This record gives sequence, structure tokens and C-alpha cells, in this order.
Amino acid sequence: MKREHSEQGNGPWYFHLIMGCFQRLPLSMALRFGSFLGCLVFYLWRPKTKIALQNLHRALAGKKSDREIRTIARKMYQNFGRGLIEFFRLPLLTPKTIYNYVTFEGLEHLEEAHKKGRGVFLLSAHFGNWEMLSAVLALRGVPFNMLARKIKNNHVDVFVNGIRRRAGVNPIEKNEGTNKVISAFRKNEMVGFVLDQHANEALGIPVKFFGQKFFAFKSLAMLARRYKVPIVPVFMIREPQGKHRVVIEPALTLSQGLKLNDSILKDTQHCIQILERYIGQYPDQWIWLHRGWRE
Repeated sequence: MKREHSEQGNGPWYFHLIMGCFQRLPLSMALRFGSFLGCLVFYLWRPKTKIALQNLHRALAGKKSDREIRTIARKMYQNFGRGLIEFFRLPLLTPKTIYNYVTFEGLEHLEEAHKKGRGVFLLSAHFGNWEMLSAVLALRGVPFNMLARKIKNNHVDVFVNGIRRRAGVNPIEKNEGTNKVISAFRKNEMVGFVLDQHANEALGIPVKFFGQKFFAFKSLAMLARRYKVPIVPVFMIREPQGKHRVVIEPALTLSQGLKLNDSILKDTQHCIQILERYIGQYPDQWIWLHRGWRE
């Protein structure tokens, strides 16, 4: 076996060395380091910071001052840094220890949707610690699949998916995953879908996101309607001292009495409005680095 891979085949060995270091640190110290790292990136990675500030101005113009927008961007980077550290520490979580860090609101909505036996679509975004959200839901015992884009760097992709699988999350590549998603539903499993990424015109449908035209993936509404799969909104909100709160809303009621394309548009817009509500309430917990609004 080549030296650059770990014994588990989960990416380069030095990734695991870094991960092991953060797992040995006390949580509070590790999170402070993550916050410092994020703050450093905010000042040094100017091209990406420029994108974040442009997106914030585009979405929050007239609602936040320039100073407030800059503060939100900096806190976003700090939260991202904390999330990175928490991702390295995901292998430490167990079905018992998750309750030391996470509280749940609305679990009955998820349980009610799961009892229908058709699988469950979990609607979320790159909000809070979405990777930890997938892990804590999987550790509760229901098989969890996550639609995700392949990371361009193959070493990083292998490493990240290795950690996901160790936490009980099965990653499905977003561009090639329809058959696997349908298979998961037939086994009454959960599938996580983050709807805040830009889709091209073939895969997307134009909606309004913070008042701006945005092409969202239409596959969520299409598959939910075709296979009668409930869509349950789920978000993890970061709280002080390394704690998190998972909020689960009731399953959405899909539109009725419209033509198919109109129904998909209305349901997708409804999903986007839910994302917008959480992002608007906690703007520093969403990743404003996506080029979601494109001419």
C-alpha cells in the first residue's frame, strides 16, 4: 500500500495526522483555533471574501449597514473554521455522546414522516454545521444518505467521504445519484438534500432567493412528487460553547391542482423560502461563498 494513503484508504496519511491532533485537544481549545483560522482566512483570502461581501450586499442591501455586512462575513469564516474542526472530530461521536453537544426540536415530525415507509427527503442548506447534522441524524439509527458534489481534489474527496461513512452517512454523488436515491427510498431511508447551490438551466428552475433570480435544482420537488416522498426541513443552528440545536419542521404539503411544471416551481420556491427564513435569521451561519446568483 502506498504511503500517501491511510490503512483505511481514507485519504493521505497527513490528513489523519492533523485530524488526530484536533481530536486530542480539548473541544474549547480546538474551536478557538478554528475560529482564529477562519478569521485569518477572512483577511487573507481576498478573492473569496470579495464574493461573500458581494453576495451579502446583494441579499441584505437596505437591511444591514456595510459594517454589519463585513461583521457577518467575518463571523461566517469563523463559524466555518469551527465547523472544520468539528468535522475532524466527527469520529469521536457515538449514539450516546451526541446528546452532549446537540439538542433536538421537532423529532416527532421526522419520526412521523419515516413511519410512512416511503423514505424521507431532508431539506437543508450549507448552514450551521451541515456535515455534523448528517452525522448526528445517522447516529440515531436510521440509514442516512447525503447528496453531495464530488470534490475536485481526489485526495480530499476520499478523506471527506471516509469520515462521512465512519459516522454512518452514505455519500451519493449529486450528478449521478438518481437511481441510488430511488433505491434508498425503497428501503425507507433518509436522503439529505442541500438546495442552496446553483443549478444550470437543464437541471434547475428559476426561483427568487433574497429577491434575486436563482436557478435551484428541480429534482427535489420532482422526485418527492413522483415517489410520494415527504420533504422534511432540517437545520442545525450553532449555539455558544460548542453546542448545536437541530430544528426539524413538519413535512411540507406539496401543491395540488397545477400543471406539473407549475407545481415543481411552486414547491421549489416554497423550499427556497424556508432556506431564506433561516439564513435571514442567522446570516453568519450560511456560507455566502457560492456563486448562486449568476447573470
